[in-house]
Amino acid sequence: MTPLLATFTPRTLAWQDYLFIALYFAINLGIGWWCARRKKTSSGEFFLGGNRVGWIAMSISFFATSTSSISFMALPARTYGSNWLSFGSAPAQAFAGVLTGIVFVNLLRRLNLTTVFGYLEKRFDRRVRLLGAGLGVLLKVGGRMSVVMLLPALALSTVTGLNVFVSIGLMGVVTTIYAMEGGFEAVIWTDVMQVGVTMGGVAIAFYFLASGVNGGLGGIVHAGEAAGKFHMVSWAPNVSEPTAWVFIGMFFGHIFTQLGDQPQMQRMLAATDAAAARRTVVTGNLIGCVGSFIFFSVGTSLWAFYHAHPDRLADGVPQDAIFPYFIANELPHGVVGLIIAGLFAAAMGALSSALNATAAIIVTDFQAELKPGATPAQQVRLARRATLICGVIATGMAFWLASRDVKSLWDAYLNLTALIGGGFPGVFALGLLTRRANAWGAMIGAVASIGVTLAVQTLTTTNAFLQVFVAVSSCFVIGYVASRLLSGAAGKKDLRGLTLWDAV
Repeated sequence: MTPLLATFTPRTLAWQDYLFIALYFAINLGIGWWCARRKKTSSGEFFLGGNRVGWIAMSISFFATSTSSISFMALPARTYGSNWLSFGSAPAQAFAGVLTGIVFVNLLRRLNLTTVFGYLEKRFDRRVRLLGAGLGVLLKVGGRMSVVMLLPALALSTVTGLNVFVSIGLMGVVTTIYAMEGGFEAVIWTDVMQVGVTMGGVAIAFYFLASGVNGGLGGIVHAGEAAGKFHMVSWAPNVSEPTAWVFIGMFFGHIFTQLGDQPQMQRMLAATDAAAARRTVVTGNLIGCVGSFIFFSVGTSLWAFYHAHPDRLADGVPQDAIFPYFIANELPHGVVGLIIAGLFAAAMGALSSALNATAAIIVTDFQAELKPGATPAQQVRLARRATLICGVIATGMAFWLASRDVKSLWDAYLNLTALIGGGFPGVFALGLLTRRANAWGAMIGAVASIGVTLAVQTLTTTNAFLQVFVAVSSCFVIGYVASRLLSGAAGKKDLRGLTLWDAV
């Protein structure tokens, strides 16, 4: 990732911009206060909203959870600097998610879960559940939450001069407050509002982009086609570039990556019934594919705009900050503030979902182990404290990262995520697709996948999109073989309703 350092002078924000930004944060707090009026009497209320929220709102929240400020900046930057070859990741993830919704949702819904890691105890044992839950907390609190706050703060600082630490603090504090007070319902309804703000801002940006190119949208398409910017599919026989073969592998890996992701699956578990759960997962994934198409289109439009007006692009603008740069320098004041609010919204949607999901893991998977006799009131109190503590840690991590070498830390985070968490979804594949896998085999497979992934990262040029498939498949294969070899060490389990072949 390019360091967000530039030689140009940032354009400062005006009072109208600050007004829109302040209004946006106030609305988030207002939604949190409104949802907090409904008394949370149990962990089911706090983490699943009492299974009251409709599937349409849940689908929009599903999209907000999987999309973040990283998508808002990185996807336009990718097509601005190259072409659409990486777009294959969007349908690969979407179709994998649709398959997840159709095939696996009914099975998991019957188990009356609050977190997906509860399935692992039923299928394997408590050790596997705690291992998965621990990795989930580590990767969310120690990585993703801080990164989704850091990147937009850095970009906005580069192009507007807005203080990095002020931006991080606002996102962290406001999101933690409404997630802590309003619980899951506040997360859902702020997600819905935030998606509206984000996509509304993108629509406004499209209008100004098209207005700045001869021929409008048609002119953008014509210029892009002439320059080969819409090159989308490569059947080249290699896995180093984003080829169709890479995305086929990504498709299979993402089925179980999504199943093992508590923030996304929490929406499925919180749906009113199994039919609503399926619609939530399927529709949320399809919205995500459309959202990726929109963000990729923004990148090509930015290229066409600055291709037509090269004098408007200052030297030293980092590619990753090209969309925020356009917003700050080409749009009128007031509109700038609205779209910056959309960038904050993209970050806060992912952040609030991760906060609530992490608190759910702590209460459901860990407190139930350490203090099984906790009352519902005690569980809700711990849920709020866990949300607060996780929010403080994530914000503090973002502050710390902001003061360090962003490039090296970002690369290290991506590698660490693939190493530690990338293969664990293979344990879900073992549990759901086989009858012979056992707890020892699952844990051996999860650990061995770390070594396999490390070897792939260091010894090959395998494309990053395919590395998750490598991690998941190695966990599955090694875990299955280890289970067969250690079959005598595992007792018999009743698998009715726990595998795809034994579902009732």
